[in-house]
Amino acid sequence: MLLHIITKAGWAAAQSAGAVAPAEGEEFVHCSDRGVVHVTAGKFFHGQSGLLLLVVDPKLLDVPVRWEAVPDSPLWFPHVYGPIPVAAVAEVHEFPVQADGSFVLPQAVAAP
Repeated sequence: MLLHIITKAGWAAAQSAGAVAPAEGEEFVHCSDRGVVHVTAGKFFHGQSGLLLLVVDPKLLDVPVRWEAVPDSPLWFPHVYGPIPVAAVAEVHEFPVQADGSFVLPQAVAAP
């Protein structure tokens, strides 16, 4: 399971386009897994509301997924080198910001 954090507007645009595309100037779509999604959320989305957490089935991707290290971190993150088709998104969950600006995984995602 891969996880991708996206705004509600971004998900609506992806549904219209048929896929979540890499951000402008990027080669890949940034993703996480259960173990590191809190790092991504805290670093790039702290305090932001209106977010969703997409659960992506990597078996439904026809582009490479590479687990890569991030500079100055011991953590590895999955990068999807191409668009993520909407059909590869198995679940969509609200990802509400907490009062302190942090995020908690939805129970359906937190439990293996």
